[in-house]
Amino acid sequence: MFIKGVLRASVRFAGVLATVLLIGILSTGVGFGQTVSQISGTVKDDSGAVVPGVQVTATQTETGFKKSAASDEAGYYILTNLPLGPYRLEATRMGFRTYVQTGIQLQVGTNPEIPVTLGVGQVSESVQVEANASQVETRSVGVGTVIDTQRVLELPPTDASQPT
Repeated sequence: MFIKGVLRASVRFAGVLATVLLIGILSTGVGFGQTVSQISGTVKDDSGAVVPGVQVTATQTETGFKKSAASDEAGYYILTNLPLGPYRLEATRMGFRTYVQTGIQLQVGTNPEIPVTLGVGQVSESVQVEANASQVETRSVGVGTVIDTQRVLELPPTDASQPT
């Protein structure tokens, strides 16, 4: 009788602990996977030489959220912690035409590398590229798929108190 009571209390405690852990994981976003992405690349001029000090700005077209970074001595830039969604990329530097690329779609597991080529020109001139960035992940060997919110919500609920 005493052992059954202890066993029941242990099972109840395990169920409560599992529920608390599940809530903690889901509230941090880990349970649903990655919720941010990044854009990176190298800025070069028409001759192929790297261009440092270029101001690169990513703008989420749905919300207006902006994040900027300058290219380093090697012409490399990286914009991290970008919320998922559609983006517009703009690169500017004095003495070069402004570079604009639209149609960039950040999704779970995508970290596109977008090369930027700046042409010599007046500040008022700009080059606009309307093409989708490659959605192929070249930096990791993982395989994944994007599951939209509706499909996640349609998953059957789990009951942590029921043994499997």
